[in-house]
Amino acid sequence: MSDRAKPDRRWPTPDILKRARFVDEAGPVRFVDTDAAARYLALEAHTLECYRSRGGGPAYHKFGKWVRYAVDDLDAWAKSCRRTTTVSPEPPRILPIDRI
Repeated sequence: MSDRAKPDRRWPTPDILKRARFVDEAGPVRFVDTDAAARYLALEAHTLECYRSRGGGPAYHKFGKWVRYAVDDLDAWAKSCRRTTTVSPEPPRILPIDRI
């Protein structure tokens, strides 16, 4: 490791904090993380992770390294999975998840 002092690289920067407008209430929750989405759908978080890599799950958003699900997308995906009989047309593309 170098003897030189590293520059202070905190985020958010003081300039951004000066321009930021803080609010007490951001309104209704629009996005949830993988764990919350899994609880909402009564699934395992691992299942949603597999759907992300294999396809067939609900739409998701990537904000940098963070994955978030819009609650509206979870509702739409759940609605697309609804069936009244086992022979209903156009079954959803849900792949089996094999745990290793």
